[in-house]
Amino acid sequence: MRAFDNVETRKGYSGLYQFGASYNPARFTNPVSAQSRSGNYLLYWMATQALWRVDSREARGLDLTAAYDWSPADVNRNNKLLTAGFRFNEPLPVPIHNTMSFGYVRNSLSPQFRLPGTPGFKTENAFEFNALFQKRMVLLQPVVQYYENVGGRPGRAVVFGFRTKVEL
Repeated sequence: MRAFDNVETRKGYSGLYQFGASYNPARFTNPVSAQSRSGNYLLYWMATQALWRVDSREARGLDLTAAYDWSPADVNRNNKLLTAGFRFNEPLPVPIHNTMSFGYVRNSLSPQFRLPGTPGFKTENAFEFNALFQKRMVLLQPVVQYYENVGGRPGRAVVFGFRTKVEL
């Protein structure tokens, strides 16, 4: 049985929750200290929950989504990741499926991967706004993203994107 997150499953006050882990038994070497260890793992938690509905039997309304990933700092440079966001289902009164979303990502970088003599990493932050429009098998999705501390260093970036998809 597989859980899906689509327009039909968002009707009412539904929610989707997941917790899990992955493990790799191989040997891993920290590139800065050259220390080696056996095994690497990742723990994750994800949740999507309907917060408010215009009609409790339909999908139109506001959803919250959040996730957190953690892995050991001596093996993984990007060892903590927090994502959170809101999605408004069907905000526009048009006859096609549409959503608008705002998201936040916080990427923590392990200080154990800092090269000697270089400044410590700053936490990366990203903010995203996207819209999704779907009519039958055609999907259009414009997006704008803003990044702080790109690559763990001081600096900012803005990205504009556009995705299209045709499902047959």
